[in-house]
Amino acid sequence: MSHPVLLERAVGAYGLDVRLSGDATRVAGLKQQGCCRILMPRRPMGTPEAVLVNVSGGIAAGDQITGEIVCRTGSCLTVTTQAAERIYKAREQDAPARIEARCRVEAGARLDWLPLETIFFDRSATSRLLEIEMAGDAIFLGCETRVFGRSGSDETVEHIRLRDRLRVKRGDELLWVESLIAEGPLARLLEQKAVASGRTVMLTLWLVAPDAETWLLPIREALDTQEKDVEAAASAWNGMLAVRALGTSSLAISRLSRRLLSILREGRGDPVTWRT
Repeated sequence: MSHPVLLERAVGAYGLDVRLSGDATRVAGLKQQGCCRILMPRRPMGTPEAVLVNVSGGIAAGDQITGEIVCRTGSCLTVTTQAAERIYKAREQDAPARIEARCRVEAGARLDWLPLETIFFDRSATSRLLEIEMAGDAIFLGCETRVFGRSGSDETVEHIRLRDRLRVKRGDELLWVESLIAEGPLARLLEQKAVASGRTVMLTLWLVAPDAETWLLPIREALDTQEKDVEAAASAWNGMLAVRALGTSSLAISRLSRRLLSILREGRGDPVTWRT
């Protein structure tokens, strides 16, 4: 009787606590375990940046990564990643990779959550959760890009196991709950006109802020100049702004996200790893 081969899996955790000291945001606490590292590039001025690094070189089924980011009262932080994350093929018997991040943004603080894109390979298995708890006057700006396959390498995602969840709580109000659940023949699903019309790159951008709705007009004006192979729309309500875009090219979606973020970040510039 044969037994399934047990494969070594990566386990990691990270934590970062920042607070306002004088007129600058400083690191108050740092945690790095297993495959997770946090780099803090030197910046002469402006919002400090934290770069999340997965030293295992990608995500395989069964990996477990957990993280926590805390922005104390009045602080300001940008979080990004060192490179695009890759979610690799899983065996049928493998448990999904589990990736969880929890962020707390206190009164008057701002967190920009701007990872580079996540590339999902055929038959990958993933469960992701991003949870945000924020004060009523805090600001949270998030941008996530999902890339299904690599068109430049003729790699497509025929099947997938994916559960991708976002929860945003402002004060005592559960403001935003979103789940993307895909199990089975993804390529056939994305071909449907009501889903993606064959596009395999998805961008979700969201801003939660007291003035979020005032940004709707400039964002829509920016979307009017989008590239031909990109479909995008924006809406705003209840102190939130949401942008969704679909494309066939990760490069085109990247150009769009940079253009939108340059507006919402009011000239702060791209995170350092986005410029290399």
